[in-house]
Amino acid sequence: MDEFDKPELTAKEEKYRKRVQSEIENCLYCQPYDEGEAVWILGERTDIEDLLYNLNIPDKHWDNVISHLHCPYCGNESFDRYSEIGVKTKFDKEVDKHMDEVYGLYGSEVRAFEDLLESFPLLAYSNKFGKRIHKELKEGKLPKIAIKGDFYRARRVKSSEVLTKDGMYNPPTGKPQEGRFNHAGQSHLYLSNDKATAIKEVITNELSLLVWCQKFEIRKEVKNVLDLTFDWMNITPSTSTLLLSLKVFNSIGRADRNKGLWRPDYYLTRFIMDCAKGQGYNGIKYNSTKETNEYDVVLFYPDKLDIIAIGDPHIEIFMNKDDKDEFKANIIDF
Repeated sequence: MDEFDKPELTAKEEKYRKRVQSEIENCLYCQPYDEGEAVWILGERTDIEDLLYNLNIPDKHWDNVISHLHCPYCGNESFDRYSEIGVKTKFDKEVDKHMDEVYGLYGSEVRAFEDLLESFPLLAYSNKFGKRIHKELKEGKLPKIAIKGDFYRARRVKSSEVLTKDGMYNPPTGKPQEGRFNHAGQSHLYLSNDKATAIKEVITNELSLLVWCQKFEIRKEVKNVLDLTFDWMNITPSTSTLLLSLKVFNSIGRADRNKGLWRPDYYLTRFIMDCAKGQGYNGIKYNSTKETNEYDVVLFYPDKLDIIAIGDPHIEIFMNKDDKDEFKANIIDF
């Protein structure tokens, strides 16, 4: 049936159509096939008739409503009463409800907290959301993890000085600038689980430059590390609502307001760091802002941990896309 043959819906039927359409996730044609048979992997399998019945749509309106339905996944519009479709599973519905709570309960709170911190960073604990962060960390409601194994740290080449492995550990107290999870002068050790990510973490613009790179091994497991890493594909109804709210509004990874020494986007993350450190955590694991599939860790007490540098630091060349293209072109011409 083409669009010109479709019956016009009454206001009540349009209301029914919207309700039914909102339930359809995919259809038979969206599924993979094996030897001519559909292998149902997307959504919970049902048919149009059962869906209309379960939604209490009066039978006399069924045909009109069905004629205006479509599959949002593939665009199929050839539905009848017995067409098979996929609807959200109970699990998916629970996750959606969970996300609605995040937006409804915490949306305004997160922004209000960020606004307060921008003007009065030392008054963080006077805010409702700030108190919530402290309370959930104190009660252990946010995930923890233990870390061990190989990690990397990079530093930009700023002079002719040849760095040794000793120069690649955490800087001495009093020297560091304010960072995402450290106050100015506070000596924490930042590491990445991936060498390329470690290099990208010290690139503040797209200019090509030289970078010192050092591999480290955490030989003895570091326990009680706050885990702020997040994978949108692994959300469950039990995922921390607080953690979700920080991710939804990019409160952990944002840095767009930072300019020079003015770094308001680090106020919230440094407050989290203070709360975690005050509750006995040894560090924080978090998603890299440069490589979404990789992660970084910041260790609060590196001098007390069993961490060794593997080999000597070496220099890596970071080249932006334009310089890479020019370099390749020159090699080919040569």
